[in-house]
Amino acid sequence: MRLFVAVNCDGETKSRLLLVRDRIRAQAEKGVFSRSENLHLTLAFLGETPPDQVPVICSALSVALRTPCPVEPFSVCFSRTDCFRRGGKELWWTGAEGEASGLDALTELRRRIVHGLEAAGVDFDRRPFKAHITLGREIKHSTPVVCPAEPIDLPVRRLSLMRSEHINRVLTYTEIFGEDLEAARASSQNGLSESRSTPFQTRGSCSRG
Repeated sequence: MRLFVAVNCDGETKSRLLLVRDRIRAQAEKGVFSRSENLHLTLAFLGETPPDQVPVICSALSVALRTPCPVEPFSVCFSRTDCFRRGGKELWWTGAEGEASGLDALTELRRRIVHGLEAAGVDFDRRPFKAHITLGREIKHSTPVVCPAEPIDLPVRRLSLMRSEHINRVLTYTEIFGEDLEAARASSQNGLSESRSTPFQTRGSCSRG
C-alpha cells in the first residue's frame, strides 16, 4: 500500500487553487495537472507500507493529535506560487511562508506526526518539510509562466491517512483513516480513549485530496 499523511482541501480552497492551476495550464505547452479530487497538503510521505502496519500508524496519528495537549483547529495561508525544476520539466506548487501564515502551527503538527511515526517504528520520507500543495507535474513551456501571488487559506480541521493507487488508470487518493481535530480535542477533555474517526478499511469512502 502506498500511503501518505495529509490535510485534504475543502471545497472553497479547491476552487481557489483550481483558478491558480488553470492560469499555469493556460501558459504551458504540456503537463500533468492535479485534479480537484487530488488537491491536498502532504505532512508525511510513507510510500509502500505493509498493510499490517496501518493500525499502528492510525494509533500514532491519534496520539499525535492529543499529546502533549490537543491540537486546536487552525488555518494555513498559502501565498507563494513557484516550481521545482527536475530534468528540464517543472513541478508547480503553491506554498506557505512567514510567521503570519499559520506555518508554525503546521510545523508543530508535522513534528508530532514524525515523532509518533518514529516511536512506532514506521518508515517515512525524512526529507526536509516544505509546506506546499502540488498544482501540476512534468510541465514544459516556451515562455516564462506568469502567476501572480494570491493568498489562499487552507483550514486544518482533519488529519487523514491516504492511500495512493491507480484505478482504471486514474491516480486516486482514498482516505483509509481520518480524525477531526475538534473531536480529538473534545475526547481528550472528556477523558475518552477514542474520538470520532474513520477506521482503517481496505476500500473506504473516497476522500480524495
